[in-house]
Amino acid sequence: MIFSKIGFLLLLNIVVTSVNSQQLNTWNDTSPHLIHFVTVEKNVQLEVLDWGGRGKPLVLLAGGGNTAHVFDDFAPRLAANFHVYGITRRGFGASQFSPIDNVDRLGKDILAVIDSLEINKPTLAGHSIAGAELSSVARISQDH
Repeated sequence: MIFSKIGFLLLLNIVVTSVNSQQLNTWNDTSPHLIHFVTVEKNVQLEVLDWGGRGKPLVLLAGGGNTAHVFDDFAPRLAANFHVYGITRRGFGASQFSPIDNVDRLGKDILAVIDSLEINKPTLAGHSIAGAELSSVARISQDH
């Protein structure tokens, strides 16, 4: 009998903790941006954030496991000198998932977004896995 009471109390604690943590993790997007969805492949659309701004286009690429919203805090500050965009890669956030067979597919996704939004000669910047994507974009661009 004592074990069932302890088990019940543990279960109750887990449920209450789970509900509380879900309430604490509610995210509210307050960053001043437009959202575009760009088709990069059949049945695959990527979320692209556009913070606006003046000057040369700057495309921000998030690291592994992140979305373009990782730049919500400082992208508006960059908008004083650049027209700032952020791309959420496939399978993360609001971007659709589709399996890929190599990193060049991710590079092609970036180029498809740039072409679709008619972004002229952007500067690309990113961190983590975005480094591999940037190398892929350079390699693909060189081949064409």
